Amino acid sequence: MTNQFRKIVKWSLCTGVALAGITQAQAQQASRDSAAAQDDTVPEIVVTAERRETRLLDTPIALSAFTASDLEDANVSRIEDLAGQIPGVFIADRSLRTQSIAIRGLSADLNNPGLDQSVGIYVDGVYMGRATPGNASLFDLERIEVLRGPQGALYGKNTIAGAINYITRLPGDTLEGRFEAGYGNYDAWQFRASASGPLSDGVSIGLAGAIDQRSGFIHNSATGTDQDDLDALALRGTLRIQPSADIDIILRGDIGRDRTNAGSSEVLNNGAFAGTPLADVDPNDRNIAQNRDPVQDRDTWGVSAQIDWALGNGTLTSLTAWRGFTWHNFADNDYTVLDMLASGIDEDQEQVSQELRYAGEAGALTYVAGLYYFHQQLDTNSISTVGVDLGIYPDAVDAIVKGDVTSDSYAAFLHGDYAFSDRLSLTAGLRYTYEKKKLVHAQQGDPWQVLLPNIAQRTLERSEDDFSPSASLNYKPGEDVLLYASYSRGFKSGGFNVFGVSPTDDARYAPEHVDSYEIGAKAEILGGRGRIAVDVFRMDYSNLQVNQLINVGGVPRFMTSNAASARTRGLEAELVLRPVRGLDLTATYTYLDADFIDYRNATSGGADYTGNRLPRAPEHSGSVAAQYVAPLAGSLELFLRGEAIAHSRVYFGADNVYSQGGLALFNARVGIHDTDMGWGVYLWGRNIGNRDYAVQRSSGAIVPGQAIQTLAAPRTYGVEATFDF
Repeated sequence: MTNQFRKIVKWSLCTGVALAGITQAQAQQASRDSAAAQDDTVPEIVVTAERRETRLLDTPIALSAFTASDLEDANVSRIEDLAGQIPGVFIADRSLRTQSIAIRGLSADLNNPGLDQSVGIYVDGVYMGRATPGNASLFDLERIEVLRGPQGALYGKNTIAGAINYITRLPGDTLEGRFEAGYGNYDAWQFRASASGPLSDGVSIGLAGAIDQRSGFIHNSATGTDQDDLDALALRGTLRIQPSADIDIILRGDIGRDRTNAGSSEVLNNGAFAGTPLADVDPNDRNIAQNRDPVQDRDTWGVSAQIDWALGNGTLTSLTAWRGFTWHNFADNDYTVLDMLASGIDEDQEQVSQELRYAGEAGALTYVAGLYYFHQQLDTNSISTVGVDLGIYPDAVDAIVKGDVTSDSYAAFLHGDYAFSDRLSLTAGLRYTYEKKKLVHAQQGDPWQVLLPNIAQRTLERSEDDFSPSASLNYKPGEDVLLYASYSRGFKSGGFNVFGVSPTDDARYAPEHVDSYEIGAKAEILGGRGRIAVDVFRMDYSNLQVNQLINVGGVPRFMTSNAASARTRGLEAELVLRPVRGLDLTATYTYLDADFIDYRNATSGGADYTGNRLPRAPEHSGSVAAQYVAPLAGSLELFLRGEAIAHSRVYFGADNVYSQGGLALFNARVGIHDTDMGWGVYLWGRNIGNRDYAVQRSSGAIVPGQAIQTLAAPRTYGVEATFDF
């Protein structure tokens, strides 16, 4: 343990003890039940992170929650808009398929369709088998919950880093709705609309939709088109049926359409073209010169049925879901005006899941027990075209890869909380998972098999089972303070390399595991005017799966391999204050030490990455925000909000060759709204300083010495009007 980390642990323990003392002293204060007092205090948040409703302050998990009003105030319309505002979380929107979400230094690049995600994505309790739909438009949400650390006992596989829960708004027994319209630079249009209300006694319905359109951030001078644009449509419907006081049936359906050519890569340098016009590049001018325009299309859909039945001293829940998406991509892989290499990928995913659980109470024991089944079919077809300018063939030729991955997962779980007293409790859980996967794979190489070798159709199978336990000892010295110490173990499924393999490669890789240790404290402070949460953690990984670009037979290819071991440890802190009525102050901070402990023979050339930093794991990151709402005249109010987000250097690959230096970003939103009439008008800006920074950098796929990068959005700003009824 380094001296710096020892100091952090000691500071955190002292903070927890101090919080306990502060809260005990405040326990004698008068009740804050009046409406006026509520305006002076930080709102209480109720979450469902443990598959039952609990106060955020009473939940022994490192957890951040954002309510509908939080999302509106921060002008959040996509998950990347929360980047930097969640402790321990790094979000980079690279494309419609390979969005990178890292929690405590762990992420997964889904360039390989045989690789599972490290952060579980859930929408209304339904697990998304691929993260591809996870960066769709956000609208009509009740809440977003971000759980840090492995959540295997309650959530299952592929939550080895954490989980993100999207909870949509349920219709009620009163008619209500909302409309939003906005316009911004880059000819950006945004519309949101929702309405819900009763159809009859015990039956209510909700409808919501979103439209996002924007011109591109990047110009392709070779074709005269703009790239990195936005063109998305999403619709959602909810039908709620309550035939009796004991039964609640919720039927949901959604569709989404994206024609967003995100993730266009610029050339950092053109290596082998030094001394030629092709080497004359400005990596930050948002101009590319490629003979082919990149294309990305995505269509998503899903339906689910949730039935809650009050039975005995608890609730029996059945959650059935059927979801799927199609994704099409085409890209110029030499990133020049020459016709050397291009590729396209088509993915077709379909999943079915069923969960049956019972949440109940038995004396001092509160528990959730359940069974779970998940089936996924992911079919991938990839075509790589070798162009004439590469000088190998007189005409363009294709190499084709087909890989169909079938997954079936079965699980049983038990999770409970036993109260020894009003102050001391034990939370524990255990999940058993059995999983089997099958890959049907074939390759048709180029004629001379320079790019890809021929592989006759073959079938590879693998299966595994796993026990995922968790335990947390919790102590409440006061009503509004929680101290906890926890252990949990998680796993991520093994899988297959679909791309870049030879006929003799096994193509399979093993599951990865993590053992996580955490000490945390949460408290309401200053008589309800503040809320603070601090945790320190250590996570030890074995067989860590790393997807990286390595050289195989002289050709760069993405391959997934198992690193020997890695470790992340650090501190996370969140603070919310309301010092005076109308003024809200928030701050977050993360210290993260994330390294490969033993990673020898990391490439075919025998590279040793031991001691390298994990990708997307800045050592320091944090944010501050100030928001003020002031009365003007009558029911008119002034709204002011400013944010600052910062992080230190971030590496993009296990080799630690490419990185983005430390940076700070600034966002703002100002406006007026009428609390009686329900309307509001706002001006907003993101990345106000117009900072150019990368969310991905790597070596090029074909040009020797070439380096490429994907830039984040430049400065954006606009106006927005809202109306609630």
